[in-house]
Amino acid sequence: MKGTNLLVRTGMLCAAFYITSCREMTPENSVTTQPEAAIGRQAAEVAYPGEAGIQKKGTFRGNEITYTEIDGKSVFDGDIILSPEQLGQTGNARTQALMKLFTVWKNGRVPYSIDASISNKTPILEAIAELEATTPVRFVERRGQLPGLGNYPVLRSDFVTFKRARGYSSSVGKIGGEQYITLPIDASKGGVLHEIGHTVGLLHEHTRPDRDISIKVNLANVSDADVPNLAKVPDNGYDPMPYGSFDFGSIMMLDSWAYSKNGQPVMTRLDNKTFTVQRAHLSTNDISAIINLYSNVIAGKPDNIYLADSTSGKMAAYPGTFPGNKKMLFTPKRLYIAEGLKLFQSDTRMIKGYSVLGFNTSIKAMAYAQDYLYFLENGYLCKIDIPYNAGKTTMPGQYWLPATAMTYSFGFLFIVNGDILFRVSLNGQNFVSMGSGYTGVTEITQLNEKVYLIKPDGKLYKINTMTGAATVHTTPIFAPGAQLSTNGKNLLVTSGNTLYSVTENGIVKAVSNGWAGVTELAVNEFAE
Repeated sequence: MKGTNLLVRTGMLCAAFYITSCREMTPENSVTTQPEAAIGRQAAEVAYPGEAGIQKKGTFRGNEITYTEIDGKSVFDGDIILSPEQLGQTGNARTQALMKLFTVWKNGRVPYSIDASISNKTPILEAIAELEATTPVRFVERRGQLPGLGNYPVLRSDFVTFKRARGYSSSVGKIGGEQYITLPIDASKGGVLHEIGHTVGLLHEHTRPDRDISIKVNLANVSDADVPNLAKVPDNGYDPMPYGSFDFGSIMMLDSWAYSKNGQPVMTRLDNKTFTVQRAHLSTNDISAIINLYSNVIAGKPDNIYLADSTSGKMAAYPGTFPGNKKMLFTPKRLYIAEGLKLFQSDTRMIKGYSVLGFNTSIKAMAYAQDYLYFLENGYLCKIDIPYNAGKTTMPGQYWLPATAMTYSFGFLFIVNGDILFRVSLNGQNFVSMGSGYTGVTEITQLNEKVYLIKPDGKLYKINTMTGAATVHTTPIFAPGAQLSTNGKNLLVTSGNTLYSVTENGIVKAVSNGWAGVTELAVNEFAE
């Protein structure tokens, strides 16, 4: 079946850390602006100020690249350090994984330490505080404390060390093992925040594949050694870097004179006007991109879908447009979105994919079990073999026309069918009533082999999967239209304007506001 690419529908760009070669780097547009006063200019962050190094060719994720070797380091784009594994020079098994997948930090936690070479920690701590105040990412010191034991080394194999050097540098994302953020002696909060941006997965704004619709670049004003620093990063369709619109205010943007060899501007707006940049804070687009990178929640609203983090509740709009009523479900490696008469499949982070199936009637509910996606369509229980993307298998019996909700737990499907909750075998042929009183239930999920659901009375119930006994799980009464899901550790409920976390013991905690209008909630409980 030929797929329908979601990019056509959304206009979303997903960044990939693919690099173009220098042979592509001819002047793109004529820039005729005259030299201007140096007021407000911001020097580009570079690892080795004043050093040209040796230009080398390499292969990164299947593309030829040009990088600079200085002091034994492979430097790209001025301040990005590529590892031998990223360049495919080690030949071990991890190289293939690094070639295919952009690596973010597990659970959005970045273990770090500050080397003794840095005496002034203030810019580092201020930059970390800004990041943590606005995004789900947390920098966690490599030394912690246990009750009665005092400080102890936290044994994490992947971590970041801040250390003193001549200039600014960092890696992009998590590369494995110890990696560094280097800082000059006069490092500013903004410069640190720029390098932290790289570390959590951001690239330079001026390297976007769509930059030509916003800026002009004149390589005639750039020295040969710096030409690779103006290369565009094409979209390879793998990595989860949602851009949104071009952002002159991004902490990752360079100013018009970055890498200029003669005082003439290298980059201008389309009207030939120059621009400066800011290094005071993360921009709104920077924050949205980081939230998208580290999100494990997708909230559906009539106008679009929104990405968020289940721990902090921080939310950002999907950069494209995905309107309409939706049913959404995460599986270990894929996200499925049923909208109208189509079922879309995408990567769990990118939300970029294609149409898997078309239907005559819309899907009412979905569940994941044992490598199969189960769904209810036109009263039939159907399934897709996920690993092989096999076509739809429709099970005999149009039993489920009144069905409104479904989940999987303890080897069975649980389907709300009219007023009855049924426990159903995975072949769809054996089912038993688990009790009545479920009319109007649309929200059902499982946590640790227990089934939970919200009835129209606003109460959250826990269902005994063997006896069918239903007990009220929490004291609060949730608002009409409340949505229910799980992150594998707790239940998540959106009610009114609030996202709540609910423990197995029934303890309810408000996570954040800003959730009004959510009509569908999907959480990636399989994410690290």
